[in-house]
Amino acid sequence: MRISLIKYKIFSNAKINIGLNVFQKESDGYHNIDSIMVPIDLSDEIDVIFYSEDGELKIECSDSGIPTDERNILSKTYKIFFESLKKENEKIDISLKKNIPSEAGLGGGSSNAAFFLKLLNEHYGNIYNESELEELAMKIGSDVPFFIKNKTARVGEKGNKVELVENNLKDSIILIKPLDFGISTKEAYDSFDNLKEVKYADFDKIIDSLKKDNRIALENNIENNLEQGILETNIEVKMFKMALNSVVSGKKFFMSGSGSTYYTFVTELEKSQIETRLKTFVDNVKIIICKTIN
Repeated sequence: MRISLIKYKIFSNAKINIGLNVFQKESDGYHNIDSIMVPIDLSDEIDVIFYSEDGELKIECSDSGIPTDERNILSKTYKIFFESLKKENEKIDISLKKNIPSEAGLGGGSSNAAFFLKLLNEHYGNIYNESELEELAMKIGSDVPFFIKNKTARVGEKGNKVELVENNLKDSIILIKPLDFGISTKEAYDSFDNLKEVKYADFDKIIDSLKKDNRIALENNIENNLEQGILETNIEVKMFKMALNSVVSGKKFFMSGSGSTYYTFVTELEKSQIETRLKTFVDNVKIIICKTIN
C-alpha cells in the first residue's frame, strides 16, 4: 500500500510583553494577569509531515536542551487535538528548528503549540472556528490563545481573554538574552508571590501610546510585576540589568514576560550604535534585532 505524505513548513513567531500586571494567586493556584502582548518577527521553523495513517507523533528538535517526548508542548497539543476530535491518533513527524531562545519570556513554546494547532485544524478541514481554537489552546497553556490571533492584544484573566489593540509603533526592538542563565516561569511567579510592594503598569496609557506611536509616553508607563519579584531574589538578573543600564545610559530596558530576555526600543538611527555597544561591553548574550508584526 502506498502511503500518502503531505508536508508543511510553518514559521512560529515570538512575542514580547509591553507591561505585565500580575494579581494575587487564585484558589486554583494560578494568577490572573493583565498585559499587552505584541508579536515580533523572530520565528522558529517547523517542518511537519502527515502520513495519513494511524500512528504517533515524533518530534526532532535542533536544541538538545528541549525534550522531544510527552513533556514537549507540541506533544500536548497533538494529544488534546485528537482527543477533542475523538479520532485515532495519526502518524505525524515534526522537525523543529529553534531560533527563539527558551526560558526567555518570548513565548516560543506557546507559539509552537498555537501554530501547530492551527495547522492541525487546517489539515483536517478547518473543523474549529477561531474562538473554538482559542478554547482548545487554553487547555494547552496560558499564552497559547494569544498566538491563535497573533496580533497585538491586551491579554487578561488566565490568558483566555484576548482583545486586539491598535499598534502603530514604528521603532525596532533589540532583544538581549543572557546565555548564562534563564528563568523558569515557576521561579518568576514564586518571586512575585513574596513581593511586599507592587508597582503596576498603566495599560490605558500604554494602549494610547501604541496607537499614537509615542514611544516616550509608552516607556514611562511600562511595569513588569514578575521582573519586580525576580530583581528581589535573583542576583544574576539584578547584575545583568545593572550592566545593561551602565553600558547604554539613557535607554530603558524592559523584561519580557517571566524573563530572562530584556528588550529596548530603538530608532533606525540608534539601532546599529546600540547593538555595537551591547555586543562590545556585555558578555555572554544573544542579541537579536526585530520588529513588531501586526
